Amino acid sequence: MSTNPELDIRGGYETKYGFHDSDQFVFKSRRGLDHEIVAQISDMKGEPAWMRDYRLKALEIFEKKAMPMWGGAVWDIDFQNIYYYVKPTSEEVKSWEDVPADMKRTFDKLGIPEAEQKFLSGVGAQYDSEVVYHKIKENLEKQGVVFLSADHGLRDHEELFKQYFGTVIPSTDNKFAALNSAVWSGGSFIYVPKGVHVDVPLQAYFRINTKDMGQFERTLIIVDEGAYVHYVEGCLPPGEQVSRGDRWVNIESVLPGDTVMDSNGEESRVASTRVLPYKGDMLRVVPLSSANAFRLTPEHPVLAVRRRDVLVKRSERKSWLREVNSTRLRASAPAFVPAGELERGDFMVFPISKTTRESAVLTRPVVRLLGYYLAEGSAYVHKTLKQPVVTFTFSERERETIDEVKALILEVSGKRAIEVGQPKKHAVNIIVYSRKLMDLCLDHCGKGAAEKRLSKDVMELPTPLQAELLETYLKGDGSVYRKRKHTMTRACTASQALAWQLQELIARQGHYATINVRKGGPDTILGRAITRRDQYILYFSHDKEQSEVRRGDGYFLVPVKRIDRSPYDGPVFNFELESAPNAYVARGFAVHNCTAPTYSSDSLHSAVVEIIVKAGARCRYTTIQNWSNNVYNLVTKRAVAYRDATMEWVDGNLGSKLTMKYPSVYMVEPGAHGEILSIAFAGKGQHQDAGGKVVHLAPRTTSKIISKSISKDGGRAGYRGLVKIAKGAVDCRSSVNCDALILDEDSRSDTYPYMEIEEDRVSVGHEATVSKIGDEQLFYLMSRGIQKEEAAAMIVSGFIEPIVKELPMEYAVEMNRLIQLQMEGSVG
Repeated sequence: MSTNPELDIRGGYETKYGFHDSDQFVFKSRRGLDHEIVAQISDMKGEPAWMRDYRLKALEIFEKKAMPMWGGAVWDIDFQNIYYYVKPTSEEVKSWEDVPADMKRTFDKLGIPEAEQKFLSGVGAQYDSEVVYHKIKENLEKQGVVFLSADHGLRDHEELFKQYFGTVIPSTDNKFAALNSAVWSGGSFIYVPKGVHVDVPLQAYFRINTKDMGQFERTLIIVDEGAYVHYVEGCLPPGEQVSRGDRWVNIESVLPGDTVMDSNGEESRVASTRVLPYKGDMLRVVPLSSANAFRLTPEHPVLAVRRRDVLVKRSERKSWLREVNSTRLRASAPAFVPAGELERGDFMVFPISKTTRESAVLTRPVVRLLGYYLAEGSAYVHKTLKQPVVTFTFSERERETIDEVKALILEVSGKRAIEVGQPKKHAVNIIVYSRKLMDLCLDHCGKGAAEKRLSKDVMELPTPLQAELLETYLKGDGSVYRKRKHTMTRACTASQALAWQLQELIARQGHYATINVRKGGPDTILGRAITRRDQYILYFSHDKEQSEVRRGDGYFLVPVKRIDRSPYDGPVFNFELESAPNAYVARGFAVHNCTAPTYSSDSLHSAVVEIIVKAGARCRYTTIQNWSNNVYNLVTKRAVAYRDATMEWVDGNLGSKLTMKYPSVYMVEPGAHGEILSIAFAGKGQHQDAGGKVVHLAPRTTSKIISKSISKDGGRAGYRGLVKIAKGAVDCRSSVNCDALILDEDSRSDTYPYMEIEEDRVSVGHEATVSKIGDEQLFYLMSRGIQKEEAAAMIVSGFIEPIVKELPMEYAVEMNRLIQLQMEGSVG
């Protein structure tokens, strides 16, 4: 590891650089909860008097109600240390282009623009307390479908809003429902007219960005007679080439157990990998060396020194960047900065590889000959003679070099080379028939101008031997020229991989080489049409002491030239390392593992969802939540289903410090059906208290609850549910199936089923299982060549399959990936 204490980046990352933006708001209430705060929220929103009164009455109820003593440890919440209202923008917008840039950076990875364009009917985004973006497709508007933020629903459809608001979940229901009723902000308002089928999901995303923030969205959905809607809710935390020390590989190809180069220039093993769907803008950071440009999401941390921290006192000159104090710059300790906060002129860290290994094969004569081969050589099997051939081509004026290459061939292969002149081209070919030399060249340098690359053994040679290879390579493919007072070296290759490797070798010699790309394309030579390859041109100077790039202890500080932004739709990848620093190298520059939003103190998410499903209508409400591990997620969700109506809750709960959530369906007229499918995954320090409630208040109603919980690393997951059949609700059927999977001895699973049956002529079933991953299951899969961790993950995937199959495809993929991520390292 680096001996420079100023570059010790092993501690404090999660709390200091967790994935969150700087607070962005046009108004932020003071901490605490009282009459003044609640009135201020209502006044800021310009609400009608009845809503203001409703809020204040709810506050009184909240203050009188006791904290629940069952479920999780909610008594640790300090309600007076919370910001109850943060308004992040001056007004809600309907076009993505109008959303403020800082909020776009947060929602980039959530994919709102692409989601809207491709498969979603409409989408809302809640950032802290306000919905800042909400839009619905025109064809649904023409059918009378309303999909607005709850605030705009109140403003634009006040009578409809007032008719149903608080009728399913009154403020007297529980302490947290009262809290939400007092301070609610944002959320969604949906009305689907009679007979209208919304065949593609309506979707909303929620995000807590402010430390000690409470998010209290209110969702109200009315599905009129014979209508159908699917509402999808998600809270998601967010490939480029990375260095494996000897070569660059696509990040998606990195697997647990692989070795990569870390930000200290040393080898580190990959502990786990992750992949998530991502839709939105992607940053492209372009350093002084344009070929080293790399893409990443805006919150992904980059190791850097901010230019503004090391400026001299002299003022700016025209459009030039302000000068920096070189002494202060070199003395500054690089720190991780979210890519979205980087600015032109900031200095990124380019680590120098420290991995060195001796090789008995790669002696000084061999590496010098390999340098010549890289520049001017080719290796192949002669088609006619069926003999292995290695050839070199030089100008006839390079007699000294020709003689050295012939001598090296003799020393390395034991064979004498043939010299063949080409007078018309003023060139000389050196030819040797040698299997040993051909294999040596192909093994360590590859073949073909665009495919040549150096082997791991060459990349890890001691620096003096690498200097020998560079010297002979530059004799062939390099040129030296004077630029002002300095001697500059230039080299050119058609191999992108080789260009980056040469840059690393040159860095180990103490020089930073820039790489520029000269794009290829159609061209003509002597009337013959050709296609030129891209050329990668390296430049560096041996004697230039001062430049835009500065040398640090084990790294270079390279300035950012510009940062581009472009839309992206696809997966994003990341990985964890087994040891500190948990940071790797992307296109030469140190970047940290990118995490979910993390703060040193806790945040509160207390939402209320009310749904009315009228006669013959159907509503499905899907939630996948993956809050960071300091969020109290305390949500009240309830639906009322009328005659022959169907209400379905599909609920996925990952992350959070504590989740208490029990979606419920009240079936109030004959023929109504309620269904609750729930997954909970509790990891270290997490308590998932989830389940569902079904209440049969009318005859011939049916319900089904399927609950799956997984706990590992000391996590606690539980099912808490209620089946109630009221007097007179005859011929009802209800089935409850709750299964728990415990992955280690430290974890816990609880089941709290409640049955209140007031009729005899009903059918009620309840099944519950608690199990561990069995040795026999693992043995069966491992006997078929499957690794132990992969086998365990397969068992878990099968365990949750009944619920995952009910998700939209993109959410099923996401849910499986999240579960796989949680599973990593759980066995063995």
